[in-house]
Amino acid sequence: FMSNAFAVLTKEGWVVIDALSTPELSKEFVDNLMRVKKAPIKYAIITHYHPDHWYGARTYKELGAKIIAHKRLLEFYQSGEANTVLNANKERLKGLFENVVLVPPNMVVEDRLTLKVGGETFEILSMAPAHTDNDLVVYMPSQKVLFTGDLVYQNRIPFMGDRSASSKGLIKALERIKSMDAKLLLGGHNEPMDKSAVDFTLGYVKFLRENIKKLKEEGKSIDEIKEILKNNPYSKAVMYEAFHNANLFKVDAELDMEE
Repeated sequence: FMSNAFAVLTKEGWVVIDALSTPELSKEFVDNLMRVKKAPIKYAIITHYHPDHWYGARTYKELGAKIIAHKRLLEFYQSGEANTVLNANKERLKGLFENVVLVPPNMVVEDRLTLKVGGETFEILSMAPAHTDNDLVVYMPSQKVLFTGDLVYQNRIPFMGDRSASSKGLIKALERIKSMDAKLLLGGHNEPMDKSAVDFTLGYVKFLRENIKKLKEEGKSIDEIKEILKNNPYSKAVMYEAFHNANLFKVDAELDMEE
């Protein structure tokens, strides 16, 4: 559950992107920001509903920040399922999420939202469905910086195993990101990146979709496909062992639905 969070200092205060896994971690993050500049946390933008991006949002709420997320994150929260998932995570990972209280957004994004704060402009764009059905990216045109959530990776495998993920949607999102005028990409689990990271991620997703489709058309079973694609150009990338099979099964199921 290690992930990145980011902050931008404006003339009015801080705008933060993502909330880390726990209130303890987000509190430490805020403490570090206050060492840089004692200023209010004005807005907190949650890029998607996974625990390592959302579960620490309590800290921001208690400091009076407005919480921004995708409309579908709010719907997930309101359905009660979010609390069911949290309770399961608390049971599975004893002690880690003990102080987590789920925080719903009080501002939601369906397609896009332009946020102007202290002389800075933040374009908040929906890229869903991709990694999840509630992905947001945040673009700062003045700096040509794009905060990409969990959509873009360099030498690391993306996770497409979420039940709401879409490999087809992820390709569309990555191609959209590639067309944007962004020089610096800041993601949830990488060092700072450039557009070459988009090519890497896009290459992996297309490789999976194209090869699984071809092998299915040849009549290969999912177990045979898994074995054939075990060693591939991406098999040395970080998180390959953890994510690749889940991605493979997800793409296989998607292709069945697309037929």
